[in-house]
Amino acid sequence: MKTDPHFLLLAGIKSILRCDEAETVHGIADYVVSQHRGLRLLSELISRSRSTPIPGVIALVGWLRSFLAVAPGGHCDGTAWIARLGNERQAIEKLRVLVPELRWTELEFNSLPDLAGLFALVRSLHKHELVRRIFRIARLLHRRHEFFKALRVVELIGYYSRYLNIFQRGSFSLAVMSSHSNPHGIAFNLAARKCGVPTVLITHGMPVRPVARLSFDLAVVHCEAARQTYLEDGCRFDRVLIHGRRQHRVAMATGRLPEHLTVGIFLCKDVNEERLRALVDRTLGEPRVSRILIRPHPKNLWMGLNKWIESRQNLPVHLSRSGSLFRDLQNSDIVLAGNSSVLIDAVVAGRPSGYAPGLDHGSPDLHAFVARGLIHPIDELGFNPEAILHFYQRPDWSTVLRLFANVDEDGVSVTTRAAVIMRELAAPDDPLFETGIEQMPLSL
Repeated sequence: MKTDPHFLLLAGIKSILRCDEAETVHGIADYVVSQHRGLRLLSELISRSRSTPIPGVIALVGWLRSFLAVAPGGHCDGTAWIARLGNERQAIEKLRVLVPELRWTELEFNSLPDLAGLFALVRSLHKHELVRRIFRIARLLHRRHEFFKALRVVELIGYYSRYLNIFQRGSFSLAVMSSHSNPHGIAFNLAARKCGVPTVLITHGMPVRPVARLSFDLAVVHCEAARQTYLEDGCRFDRVLIHGRRQHRVAMATGRLPEHLTVGIFLCKDVNEERLRALVDRTLGEPRVSRILIRPHPKNLWMGLNKWIESRQNLPVHLSRSGSLFRDLQNSDIVLAGNSSVLIDAVVAGRPSGYAPGLDHGSPDLHAFVARGLIHPIDELGFNPEAILHFYQRPDWSTVLRLFANVDEDGVSVTTRAAVIMRELAAPDDPLFETGIEQMPLSL
């Protein structure tokens, strides 16, 4: 029985279409369009020209842009890694420091194509009438799905073609990534597996369901609840570790909160502006609140955030300029957020926290923080600071916390164990790994 040579790519296309069914993805896509006049005009053009070749041409441009966006670093061997966002880069950098001998090669994302990428594109276009096939795929998908879904599939194909070209021409022993339920992440994983390169996932937050069904030789995940989500959604991990947080653990206060409170509002990237305004006004109405600190997401998508903060200059509302999440947590007596993994960081750091529904465009209680009893919900009428604190003094709360945060291990020890496994994956025949490693206890 012959195996379809495009099996992995077809599986990736099914995964991205499945992921893009999520309400959160729809919400972010619509939000990004709403923030940029050029994208709104483009969206209108696509809507009005659905039965013409125009959407197919636009999708083809997306394929070209994705193919040309990726460029390898100075050498094409060792450990290939990708990171588009700062939090992805931060998650991987810790391992790069521990195992520099793995010769890390970043496959960078560039706004302008490099010469090698252009040559690879010319070679690809010469084969199999590729342009016509991509155009045909885009038209077919657009008949069945919204355009942004068709575009994301075509982008996936573009990234996959480029990554496959890089892996086939290079000599890589490992592939490391942080975010994967998007076109470039799925493509990176599939291309590495196609070429027999072991893959490693170092996550930087809670997964958003549905998760792309990918396979990894090693995964370091956010928490036990995240591990369950990945496995329930069809991911395969040969070995799993859980990020350690013992070094950040601070016990919740047992007495009364300060009389004058600083409330930190920590935002997701897709801010629901109307709900944020309402939350700030309601919070300022609480007699004990003397200051509000707003921390934007590192990839904030709300173009008008700074202008809105400036318009409230006569009120005690301040925009965080700190690059440190934990410094902003320390400067907050109470933390409020929507569907953000920062709520886990907040309660680990001993900060009473509240879930503010509707603060972003994700589904209500997206990560089940409220449903599972991790985070106190706040309602439209306001909040009682002492009631929030009392919520975290429940005898069973520490058990719930361990479902969402590995507070029994520190980050360094988990990262060190991950580094040992990565060395083994990169050099499986090394005598150093013939004994002992398989018996190493994993945090499951």
